[in-house]
Amino acid sequence: MDNEKLKQLNMQEGTIEFLIKENKLIWNDGKTNVLFNISKSDGSLFMVKDSDNRLKFFHVILGKGRTDVEVDVSELPIDKPHYIAVTWSATKKEICLYIDGELKEKSEIKYSL
Repeated sequence: MDNEKLKQLNMQEGTIEFLIKENKLIWNDGKTNVLFNISKSDGSLFMVKDSDNRLKFFHVILGKGRTDVEVDVSELPIDKPHYIAVTWSATKKEICLYIDGELKEKSEIKYSL
């Protein structure tokens, strides 16, 4: 992400979406793969496919708290592309993780911004 887009990123409300092409990520290999790590002065957003074969997203607001959402991805086929999206809303107090257009998991944001 270039610096101009990073400056515009809203830590309170937003969406990040991307496509992982077929055969680019082995979902059940027990290895850790960082998909993105975005840090700003007021917080950070981080997504990883962890060694436990779970896709994890972390929403951190400095001085307020952290909310995580995660889903098991060990059964995702590697020979197909997968569309990943995460949304966060301090107004709605929720973070949602989608895979291939389907809501897979939702977490409640418990801190106030």
